[in-house]
Amino acid sequence: MLRLEDICLNLGHFQLRDIRLHVEAGTYLALLGSTGTGKTVLLETIAGMHTPRSGRIYIRGQDATRLAPEKRRLGIVYQDSALFPHLTVFSNIAFGLRLKGCPGGEIKKAVEDMAAFLEIEPLLKRRPNRLSGGERQRVALARALVIKPYVLLLDEPLSALDRALRRRVQNELKRIHEELGVTIIHITHDVAEAFLLSDRLAVMKGGRILQEGAPDEVCNRPASRSVAELTGIENLIEARVENGRLATSMGYADFWPLAAEAGDLPARVYLTLPGWSIELFPAGKPKEYIWRGTLTVRDVRPGNGTGIVELTLGHEGGELLRTHLSRREAQALSASLNRGTSVPVGLLAQGAHWVPHETPR
Repeated sequence: MLRLEDICLNLGHFQLRDIRLHVEAGTYLALLGSTGTGKTVLLETIAGMHTPRSGRIYIRGQDATRLAPEKRRLGIVYQDSALFPHLTVFSNIAFGLRLKGCPGGEIKKAVEDMAAFLEIEPLLKRRPNRLSGGERQRVALARALVIKPYVLLLDEPLSALDRALRRRVQNELKRIHEELGVTIIHITHDVAEAFLLSDRLAVMKGGRILQEGAPDEVCNRPASRSVAELTGIENLIEARVENGRLATSMGYADFWPLAAEAGDLPARVYLTLPGWSIELFPAGKPKEYIWRGTLTVRDVRPGNGTGIVELTLGHEGGELLRTHLSRREAQALSASLNRGTSVPVGLLAQGAHWVPHETPR
């Protein structure tokens, strides 16, 4: 449906560099990255608002690199919905169809059908200033979808909504994708949102796409420290390869569970460990762990329905590891998790991965 081949773009002091991305029809792709990394610039380049210095954009197999935005048949929804304040909801939704010169009867039916699909029929005569934030975003979605776009482009569409509204619109996006089968590219900096909605994930930093794949694959097998950090991996342990083992500040860890993917292991690496792979009071078989030992509880604090436990070697400059407990687990272990208490800990082989050592930028 969409193919980007070696896209390079200069925009002031910012650059998109060597962007390659293939999006199959019907895919929900989340483009994840922090603010200022070039996600919106890339989306607008796909939409035709910027012309790349080099590279090619293909839409449904056709070269669209120099095609005018209105001829690309792409729908776009921004964070602020960007509705026309002087037009009614009906006229906002109908705008793209009128630009295409569709007959009035066809426009009326298409708008009413889309309003029914998104359950906004009662809003059709209102103006945007009489809508809630969630209602405005649903109208913006209707305006983008009514033209039956090849690709729906979403630029942080939920970031201005409160939690309840965000969850409702997230559910709406899942329904749109499942029932209409439209191809979606969704920009976000929210890792949880990316994993909830997408079936493909591309991680972006500094004008480049660092890694792309299935969300679980990218999270469990990050290609670099930057990808690990951007996908929410909380624990990165510096290690050196010594005599077939990994030397860390906590002592030696086995990397035999990583051998199948190791290849030529660099001399210095980071072990990446999601919070769930750090087990307190480990009770499994020894081969289930790459390291077992004793760490000190540095802090226990509440999270969103969980308890966050910080662990350290107990001396200045030692590793700081984080894991999460359910509220029930935290209550059951409360007597054993006082600050300064030593607790047995195991690092599960199942969650362990290594990435090359790199200096964070």
